[in-house]
Amino acid sequence: MADTDNQTQMDETAAKPVTASPALASAGKRLRAAQRRLANTRHAAARTAARAGAAARSAAAKTARGLRRGGWRSWLALRTFSTQTLLPRLRQSGRWLRRRLHPSSLVRDYRRVLLLVHKLGPDRSVERLFFVRTSKHIPLAVVRIPHQLRRSGHDYRPTPRLVFKWAMEGVPEPVTRYAFVDYGAGRGRVLLMASHYPFEKITGAEIAAELYDDCLLNIAQYPRSLMKCRDVGCEHLSAMRLEEPDQEAVFYLNNPFNRVMLERVVGKITRSYKQNPRRFYVICIDINERALFEDTGIFHQVAIPWRQRLKLAAFSPYSIAIYRSVV
Repeated sequence: MADTDNQTQMDETAAKPVTASPALASAGKRLRAAQRRLANTRHAAARTAARAGAAARSAAAKTARGLRRGGWRSWLALRTFSTQTLLPRLRQSGRWLRRRLHPSSLVRDYRRVLLLVHKLGPDRSVERLFFVRTSKHIPLAVVRIPHQLRRSGHDYRPTPRLVFKWAMEGVPEPVTRYAFVDYGAGRGRVLLMASHYPFEKITGAEIAAELYDDCLLNIAQYPRSLMKCRDVGCEHLSAMRLEEPDQEAVFYLNNPFNRVMLERVVGKITRSYKQNPRRFYVICIDINERALFEDTGIFHQVAIPWRQRLKLAAFSPYSIAIYRSVV
């Protein structure tokens, strides 16, 4: 009887429905809410990543397009710079370099260096003796000369002291009985350097009024103790009007005229020689007109020893040629 009651209770218990507790139900709700939030977060992250990827791809594409445009513009700018600026300047530099390396340009530059060396070195000893400085190059355009003679003249340029000394060494005999004539005397530098030699008379011709006045000032104040010839003068006239001395003479020309005027002066000297034959020397500084003298029939060039020629080629900024009459 007791077993029958126990079985009946067990069957009743199994037939009753199971009811969850409120806490467990709440926990389940929270879990499901958390799962939904996690799913939403994942979806939002996926959407954000997709948008970011799309933005990145768009930015990359835009950057690539900008780089392509920038590269094209840079290439155009480089091409324009190369064709309009760089290549012309390179060609200009090449032409300048070829001109500078041309033998004539190298010789001209070397002469300029030699002139500067003479000016800063040996010429200083004689330059400080002048009242008016004579070392400055003076263009023909800044001095007053007759208009008809302006085209036939050249700029004033001083003769370096050593160049004059080397030129005088080419006169192979004493100058005691000689006169000295300087065509284009300028400020008198050559006249006063010639006074250190025992000439009988020294004279010059200068057509520019300013240079003639400076020449007179330099002659007047030059130390007489240094002069072996004190008969030094200068005339304000052209070379064609200057009378040749009746005695033996040394004529000095530092390239003062163009060829036409030089030919006239040489013809005038030749006529004076034919009227009264006597020994003439003509010193030509930087004048390459050998035929002009030899065609006269009375002048021939004085041979300069090879050692002297080497010295002139190495240290003289101007060429030196000396012509002697046949008598």
